[in-house]
Amino acid sequence: MTRGRFLGFMSVAVACVIITSSIAQGKEGGKPPEEVSWTIALYVAGDNDLESYWEGASLQMLLNLASTAEVDFVAYVDLMSTNETTIVEIDGGEWNIAETLPEKNFADDETLQWMLTDVAVRYPADHLAVIAWDHGSAWNGFCGDYTSDDWMYLDELYDAIVGAGVHIDIIGFDACSMASIETVYSVSTTGLVDIVVASEELVAGDGFPYDFMFAPLVEDPDRTPIQVASDMIDGWELYYSNIGWGWYATLSAIDASAINEGVDVIKVWAELMLDRLDVYRYDYRIALRDCTWVSCISHYQADMVDLGRYLLLSPVISEDSEFVDATERMMECVTNAVIDMYNPDRKSDACGLTIYWGYHNWEWRYYWMDYMNNVPFASESSWGEFLYYYNAVTCGWFPIK
Repeated sequence: MTRGRFLGFMSVAVACVIITSSIAQGKEGGKPPEEVSWTIALYVAGDNDLESYWEGASLQMLLNLASTAEVDFVAYVDLMSTNETTIVEIDGGEWNIAETLPEKNFADDETLQWMLTDVAVRYPADHLAVIAWDHGSAWNGFCGDYTSDDWMYLDELYDAIVGAGVHIDIIGFDACSMASIETVYSVSTTGLVDIVVASEELVAGDGFPYDFMFAPLVEDPDRTPIQVASDMIDGWELYYSNIGWGWYATLSAIDASAINEGVDVIKVWAELMLDRLDVYRYDYRIALRDCTWVSCISHYQADMVDLGRYLLLSPVISEDSEFVDATERMMECVTNAVIDMYNPDRKSDACGLTIYWGYHNWEWRYYWMDYMNNVPFASESSWGEFLYYYNAVTCGWFPIK
């Protein structure tokens, strides 16, 4: 199973018997707040078909980490098999429940806002990494809660971060295909997030190899956010490069501020894409077909730099100096924003960040209003307007704005 959400389905039947969580058997505890170097806080939205991967994979990996007084590891956990929310502390191969709370909807931005605020008070630190653990679907959001039949969208993610007002050094997505420009731009506009760590592609059920990712931090708690983000990439590579089915296992660390500052460059490119639509639309389709994009889920979610490469391969486009310059600047903006990344051989053309292309079939007809209205990047970069007209002229279907 992967951590992606298939578009168009809010609920998936759980086909297996979900094991009862041993977290419920932990002892109640907790400790008074004491500022440390780092807090690594997981937002475990496990009220769905991924529940067994919390105990079966992620928690086990966290328990492999050595004890440290300078790094707090904590998980805010909502599971399908229980009617409660638990705050779980992990240290040196042991875990305990700091608090048991009533059931919460982990797909609600108010819940995420509460978690961020609570982490800042309960586990103060010089640096904070927050990891969203669940399904993901690029621009279409993440964290599904089956009990509440709900899903968190990017505008809700923005609201939660701004509402909490907590600075986040690293936000990671242990979820499919969240290394999209739509995601990164949404968090960048909060002014409260420095680095995004996520995959362009699918994420296996095993998810983040937390032990490999954070072992260097446990050994050296003074590591900077950029060093920790790179450690996460290295740990990911160490784990997935040795697995045969890990051919799709990409991971990127992206400078959020660089994307925020570069949106005007991307807007110029998007506006030229629209301006040349009647002339280049065939070339666009060829570039989209040939560039690397997410294997499934969020189809087409295309790698931005690779898309640019294929656009520039067009003999017609290559003669348009204004368009070439805009495309190269877009590619440079994305390349400079990617701090670090890992790609397996079969995804070697991936460059760290994707963009939605609203595939001109039922998907665009079904989702175009969601994309245009709920994704800040769509309107603020002019990309949504381009997709609107591209899909209209290529399939002959004009939705009413």
